[in-house]
Amino acid sequence: MKQIKFFTLGCKANQYDTQSIRERFLSKGFSEVSNIQPDYFLINTCTVTSGADQKSRSIIRKCIRVNPQAKIIVTGCLAEKDSKSLVDIQGISLVIKKSFFPEGISTFSQHTRAFLKIQDGCSNFCTYCKVALVRGRERSKSISQVVSEARKLVACGYQEIVLTGICLGAYGRDLSPQKNLVDVIKILGKIDGLARIRISSIEAGDVSAGLIKHLASSKKLCRHLHISIQSGDDHILKLMNRKYTRQKYLNLIARLRRDIPQISITTDCLVGFPGETEENFKQTLELLKKIQPLKVHIFPYSSRPGTKAANFRGAVDSKTIRSRCARVEKLSESCRNNFMRKFIGKDVNVLIENRVKGESNALEGVTDNYLPVRLPFKPGLRNKIVRVRLKRIAEGNFIAEFVDKL
Repeated sequence: MKQIKFFTLGCKANQYDTQSIRERFLSKGFSEVSNIQPDYFLINTCTVTSGADQKSRSIIRKCIRVNPQAKIIVTGCLAEKDSKSLVDIQGISLVIKKSFFPEGISTFSQHTRAFLKIQDGCSNFCTYCKVALVRGRERSKSISQVVSEARKLVACGYQEIVLTGICLGAYGRDLSPQKNLVDVIKILGKIDGLARIRISSIEAGDVSAGLIKHLASSKKLCRHLHISIQSGDDHILKLMNRKYTRQKYLNLIARLRRDIPQISITTDCLVGFPGETEENFKQTLELLKKIQPLKVHIFPYSSRPGTKAANFRGAVDSKTIRSRCARVEKLSESCRNNFMRKFIGKDVNVLIENRVKGESNALEGVTDNYLPVRLPFKPGLRNKIVRVRLKRIAEGNFIAEFVDKL
């Protein structure tokens, strides 16, 4: 039996794509292994930043080095946009340069929450981003296909499904008749055995009144949204070709917090965009203070060939970018603690995921609003939803106790 090992870099959509590829290989008689010397390696690459490019190439070279006899297969976004540079790497057996909509999945390897990609492609063309160039036009799965896939995952025991896409809020615009994200969420909500539906990431302009209303009333849709801000300064947002202003973003968050008081907001910040002055940057810090996100994903700007921003003037030096990233990180930790403190003493439901790495006597899981929770170990609780009381915060996690006897 031929053995294969998979590597995945990048977003949830890439993780989903790898699972789809994995199922195709396993159906052909391959065996997945965790050791480093299988017959085949498959690396699903990412190209969202220069760091992602470097990491993708580093893993490829490591696979070649540790097992020169193995077949090395490379796919993903870096392969799609920069296949020529990969072909030049001696030892790669095959570069799959093909944008495709995977055939679907029936399980999600080594996860308790299953990612379900319902949309691909992007038409936003933010000036710093290669995704629209790599992933192509917006396209959506049919609702019947999404429901069929979700039913398979629930039948495998998954209680939470994370809806993902490259531009998730664009779901259904290309279907005939047109549909939208709320349409598919409502239908998925009728599936017996599915306890939670989570939205992975969404653009501010795609958070509709209908979605907010459903978030406020649904017992299954998780009270957590990841809404990228990138910058808190209107001038920089315009240069980025983002489709909102600072005030519109603030108004959206204010409405979400008003209608759904326990909602958590996570976001992305792109630091050091060309032309970003200290005053521009301070606007980002002030915005973060106002919205108090649970988590901020911080990305130092890196020029991506083929994007408009690659030709912009006013490059910010690397030392300044590092300093600004550190300032965002410090503020992010403060915002996280401020938000989490509101829940001390509350009783909540937690989906148990795994044992804490390196701690055999502790379990970890998440609430529907994405609060990370640690609990004393008890056997048989993986993938179970349990009632707990949040006692205190330690190192960015809640330490909790069980409320119900188990």
